[in-house]
Amino acid sequence: MKQEDFIYKPKIDSGKLSIPLSQVEVKMDSIKDMLLVTYTSTESGEVLEELEQRGKPYQVDNKEDGTYIRVWIEPQINYRDGKAFSEMYLSVLINSKHLGKDYFKGITKDTLKCLYDRIMSWNLFYCKFKDFQTARFNDVDICFDFQCSPEHFTILKKNIKMSVKDESKFHSKSSKSNTGLYAPTFRDPRKQATPSNPYIKFYDKDLDLKVRSKLFGKKYLNDINTSNLFRYECTIQSKKHLKRLGLVEVRTFWELLECDLHIICSQMFREYFHKLKIIKEGNIRPMDKVIIDFINICIEQGVPRYEIFKVFDRDDVSRQSKSDLIKKYHTIMKRDEIKKEELQSNELTKNLFKYLGVDVEQLKIEFDKSKEEKKKRGNT
Repeated sequence: MKQEDFIYKPKIDSGKLSIPLSQVEVKMDSIKDMLLVTYTSTESGEVLEELEQRGKPYQVDNKEDGTYIRVWIEPQINYRDGKAFSEMYLSVLINSKHLGKDYFKGITKDTLKCLYDRIMSWNLFYCKFKDFQTARFNDVDICFDFQCSPEHFTILKKNIKMSVKDESKFHSKSSKSNTGLYAPTFRDPRKQATPSNPYIKFYDKDLDLKVRSKLFGKKYLNDINTSNLFRYECTIQSKKHLKRLGLVEVRTFWELLECDLHIICSQMFREYFHKLKIIKEGNIRPMDKVIIDFINICIEQGVPRYEIFKVFDRDDVSRQSKSDLIKKYHTIMKRDEIKKEELQSNELTKNLFKYLGVDVEQLKIEFDKSKEEKKKRGNT
């Protein structure tokens, strides 16, 4: 595998999956260990309450490649008919290192079956692949790799710290084993993170493999050039975080894998750049704002009016829906936010050049260039 095969390709690096215990066959008795927590009155000695809590996670280490698997049973809250109840789940920590030589592919829809087979090969528990797919997830790390020299990485860290809205949230490491940049706190950033201040980090992946994951790298990655390889990583921690990301309907691990992981990486990083603005909606609905923005983008790209109208005048919907969409088109196009003058100018220009037999597509490129030249002249 070459670096160009996986750089700038978002993937899941690690996370915690939880599967209902009723869907699991536990093969290692030690996994079933639970703690019985007793609450007793100090005055009467009466037992007030007894609760089961998960015990110490059962961990097995592979000394040949430096990987490990950690499994435990714990109670989690579930809902039925709107009522909350406690249900026992088997939780397992997954990691892209479980993929061995395919480590840099990361955990994706394409590699999940291989990951499942690897987890099952430890013979600690068994579940169907479908139940593995639809597992709950928590504390998931999403990442992508990029090329960068150590010298440029030093500059990148400085640029990030100068650009974010609060430099104090970003912290650098300068040790021989870690030269990364991370947020939001100096100590325990993962634990201190919140949905509005997520845990993110940039670090030297080549250094990480040579120092922290040396055994794994020698076992599986000798044929891969990891020089000048760096990584961005961010973490989805909880349901509250999913809600902030607009992913409240994403409930299973497979559904998360189907999401646009690139956009999720972007959303978390941008939390440190943009202050939340409270804006009154006025008389424009949020969806109408989205439609207006898309129409204006089309206008800027030279899309004529009839092409924009065709998006609303659809034959793949019911008659009533088609009528509603056409009504929406006319309502939106009346708004002052639509760039009507530019739309009319584009249509006039295209009609004139078409009449004169000029290649419209080529002229569009030239017009774009002249527009940029005007902007440059205006700034000087």
